[in-house]
Amino acid sequence: MKNALLTLSIFLLIIGCNKKVDSSLTNEDKIAGTTEKTWVTKRETTANGDNDKLTREEKDQKITFWKNGNVKMAGDNEAMSGQWSYSGSTLTLHFTGQDVTENFTVIELTEDRMQLTAGDGSVMLMKPE
Repeated sequence: MKNALLTLSIFLLIIGCNKKVDSSLTNEDKIAGTTEKTWVTKRETTANGDNDKLTREEKDQKITFWKNGNVKMAGDNEAMSGQWSYSGSTLTLHFTGQDVTENFTVIELTEDRMQLTAGDGSVMLMKPE
C-alpha cells in the first residue's frame, strides 16, 4: 500500500510539472503574442501533399504580427507591410499598396506552431523565431 501511494504521488508530481496550455489565450494572442511575434516557415507541402523544398529566400523570409493588427513580411531583398486579421479559421493579410488580400485557412494554431493552407491548397508549417 505504501509503495502504491508513493508511485501515485510521483505520477501526480510528474503530471503537475508538465507545461500546461493556457486556454485563456485568444487566437490573436497565439499569433501576435503580447505585443508582437515573428514567425518563419519550416515546411511547405503542395496541394497534392508532396514536400515542396523551401528556397533560400523562403527560409530567410519572416513575418511579424503585431497585436495592434500591423503585419510585416520581410526577406533578404523585399519587405511588405500592412494589416492582418483573424476571423473564424481565416487569417487575412492585406499589404499596403496591393488590391488583393492573402487569405489562409488556419489548420492548427498554438503558441509555437501555426499550420496554414493557402488558396492553391499548399500547406505551410510556421514556427516562432
